[in-house]
Amino acid sequence: MDSDLLRSFVAFAECGSFNRAADRIGRTPSAFSMQMKRLEELVDNKLFERDGRNVLLTNDGITFVGYARRILSLQDEAMGKLRTQDATRPIRIGCPDDYAQKILPVVLRGIRNVFPNATFFVSVNPTILLQRMLDQGELDISLVSRSAMGEEGYFLRHEPGVWVTSPVHRQHELDPLPLVLPAEDCKFHAWAIDAISKSGKPFNLFATTRQAASLLHLVRDGLGVAALAAASVTDEFQILDSRDGFPPLPAVGVAVMLAENSHPLVSRQLAAAIQDYVSQNLEDDLTETAAS
Repeated sequence: MDSDLLRSFVAFAECGSFNRAADRIGRTPSAFSMQMKRLEELVDNKLFERDGRNVLLTNDGITFVGYARRILSLQDEAMGKLRTQDATRPIRIGCPDDYAQKILPVVLRGIRNVFPNATFFVSVNPTILLQRMLDQGELDISLVSRSAMGEEGYFLRHEPGVWVTSPVHRQHELDPLPLVLPAEDCKFHAWAIDAISKSGKPFNLFATTRQAASLLHLVRDGLGVAALAAASVTDEFQILDSRDGFPPLPAVGVAVMLAENSHPLVSRQLAAAIQDYVSQNLEDDLTETAAS
């Protein structure tokens, strides 16, 4: 089977969009669509289905992604043995601010576990920008947020959303409740507004920001209650739950995504190694507390 078809198919699985996948592999959307139609004809099975305006993988499509990745992984491994590219330059890795404190260091150690001499350039930005940077070849690999049931990239873990207050200022007891939230393009912004609105608790939106560290500074100074990923939260803060009158927040999926043409050390084998390392070495004390 043509490896270009498989790479295009996997690009869709990792991007979750025909247009973004087409952009990543350097084809027009119409040419990409024809490729996927050709692939369905070759496997004699339906790999895609529509849900409104969205294109999703069928169950057979999800199954086929695993096989496609394995085939491409073997091909990449074989080609990697013959590469003469400079593997000494830093690996350009992206990470949302939410995961920079807890998850990113484990991922970096996981890469160094495979390549002890690897060096890194780290770019901390929102997921939407990191995906764009991957597509444009400005990053080699990135951590991203995705929906809990999404198929993009290589899954690492589920990260629950939490409400956070200062145990000193106890701003969660104020009426109306002051909220400090991620920017509107972050999933936790909409989830927090929806959950607190349905709870009937009066609130006002005090501030938004793209940086989890900035949110926590505002919480620390008693200016509001934040909603963000549990991985961002340190022991100095108080996590709120239903016992405090706060509704549960959904979990977000954390995944690793690879650029189409990336660093010679970055491959599907490395992504699998990162998955294994994170599952074995990332402590879950805070996450388990948040989820309980």
